[in-house]
Amino acid sequence: MNRFIYFSLVVVISSSLISCDKLKEKNTRRNYDSLFLGFSLGMEKKAFYDLCTSYNQKKLFTHGPTNQSVEYLLTNETKSKVIMRFYPSFENDKIYEMPVTFTYEAWAPWNRQFQSDSLLIDMVKVFKKWYGNEFQIVNHKTMGTIYAKMDGKRRINLFIKDDQFVQAVFTDLEVEDQKIEKAKAKPTE
Repeated sequence: MNRFIYFSLVVVISSSLISCDKLKEKNTRRNYDSLFLGFSLGMEKKAFYDLCTSYNQKKLFTHGPTNQSVEYLLTNETKSKVIMRFYPSFENDKIYEMPVTFTYEAWAPWNRQFQSDSLLIDMVKVFKKWYGNEFQIVNHKTMGTIYAKMDGKRRINLFIKDDQFVQAVFTDLEVEDQKIEKAKAKPTE
């Protein structure tokens, strides 16, 4: 009988610890949603456009080279000015992913010092300053070296896109999980 009571207590305590850990993990996921310049995962589409308009009026943002592209110039973060272009993906009118490209303003095919391999080194330093040092290096067979970080609900991937651009992708893992679950639930035809 004593063993049964002891075993029951262990199960109850273990269950409550696991529940606390899951609650703690869920709460932690919500705390990491910031991106940059006041943007965040889960930000409503209207708030995104309002913030862009405000920066544009201050002459900090310009329209990028495509219809869905915002351009910002990083002037003090690296050895040379860097053009940052971004535009989010929305799910239910909220930001769930933010792809960002970076290129040196002085980039040209013949300027070896302004190629993306040099830029990646600079941007890793910038990202560690902005988001902390805990980036992991992942060697992908087709994408090459990826600097990845997951904290809370935010995943950050930083990698070389081509000779000119370094790409970052910020993803809301909660929304991504929901999208995967929906895709699994769809009947196959």
